[in-house]
Amino acid sequence: MAPGALARRLADAAGSDAVVAGAELDGYAGDSSVAERARPAAAVRPSDAAGAARVLAVASELGVPVVAVGARTGLAGGANPQPEWIALSLERLDGIGDVDTDNLRVTVGAGARTADVQAAALAAGLFYPPDPASLERSTIGGNVATNAGGPRCFKYGVTAEYVLALEAVTADGRVFRTGAATRKNTAGLRLAQLLVGSEGTLAVVTEATLRLVAAPAARVAATASFRSLADAGKAIAAVIRSGLVPSALELLDATCLALVRRQLAGARVAEGKALLLVEVDGRTDELVRDELELVVRLLRAAGAQTVELATQPDDVERLWRARRALSPAFAEAAPDALFQDVCVPPAAIPEALRRIQAVARERALAIPVFGHAGDGNLHPSVLYDAAAGESERAHAAEADVLRVALALGGSVAAEHGVGLLKRPFLAEAVDGVALDFMRRLKTALDPAGILNPGKVLPPP
Repeated sequence: MAPGALARRLADAAGSDAVVAGAELDGYAGDSSVAERARPAAAVRPSDAAGAARVLAVASELGVPVVAVGARTGLAGGANPQPEWIALSLERLDGIGDVDTDNLRVTVGAGARTADVQAAALAAGLFYPPDPASLERSTIGGNVATNAGGPRCFKYGVTAEYVLALEAVTADGRVFRTGAATRKNTAGLRLAQLLVGSEGTLAVVTEATLRLVAAPAARVAATASFRSLADAGKAIAAVIRSGLVPSALELLDATCLALVRRQLAGARVAEGKALLLVEVDGRTDELVRDELELVVRLLRAAGAQTVELATQPDDVERLWRARRALSPAFAEAAPDALFQDVCVPPAAIPEALRRIQAVARERALAIPVFGHAGDGNLHPSVLYDAAAGESERAHAAEADVLRVALALGGSVAAEHGVGLLKRPFLAEAVDGVALDFMRRLKTALDPAGILNPGKVLPPP
């Protein structure tokens, strides 16, 4: 169908003010990843689930593929369209309902920003823990699509653990609800959990009822530097074995520390081959300080060179500033970067780091590594210069890193989804019979194959 005719059909479905035209379509060409971008044939921003349903009904009738998009902060190409597709933006479905303090829950639209949901919960004395790095821009719909996580996942878990119920739209335009706004529910199959992490390939999520928890009243932190990655790995293992569960346990390798030091010129950044940033939160200052003291003892026993405590909010924020400086530091360190998101069993972190260093040497490229060490989630970034002819070598290094994770019993996709970029590796990462079941589920829920085709699942 010609773009003009398609735009008219979408205007009839969602309203003329919902249809994106002209140069503005370029904003829907893809997410924040390095995946190939393409301007869609049309983009539409319905104001409610009924409008989204009518758009999908039109797409189903015409056989036009649809990619659901939010803030486009993804890093795996999951929101990237093809030129003949419709980009279905959920950004206007951004409502946040009243926080239910009696039942510890809130219902929000797919377009609600993660930071706004957190702020609404905190204003009511509650807490929505998932904290992806893009939380100021990312939306709940996108978080659900990729099962987003963040540094707090070690203690609090990922998005899936906070989804009670979902409203979604089928490929042919039917609105349905699945799950219950209760902590327990065994009435039928867990379709809500099936949709979490499916990246819009099975249905389009328009609303989520989220579980909340009590807001921590106190928060303290510490950093510990180590002479070797092996010592840092021992410290991570010691903390996990102890049964203590800090709210964050972050790792930065020596390359990351050097980049942060350059980025934050004049700031105090610890020396060493590795740094652990530990945060503890809880009900009272006394409790969190006691727990931090126990964690610090473990860090010192594992060989920490230096330990810096932060018991005041400003000091805690200063420690996190170094962690948050990594993204801009990477951008300035090299013209191009392949950001990765893998997960290994926590005990395998030292070996994973050793093997990633070996890949960096073999490919003659810098691969700094940071990550959420408590749950084994590592973010190696291959830094390179495409203009200098390093692209092929960089992509080979990226593949090597993903296979390191698989060889150690881990995953190639921890919290950013599969999208386009990880799809070639799924056949290596997933049991063949299980992959067949996944394809059958996709066909059952999207028989015409119009929901974000070519994402997540590789061809048979």
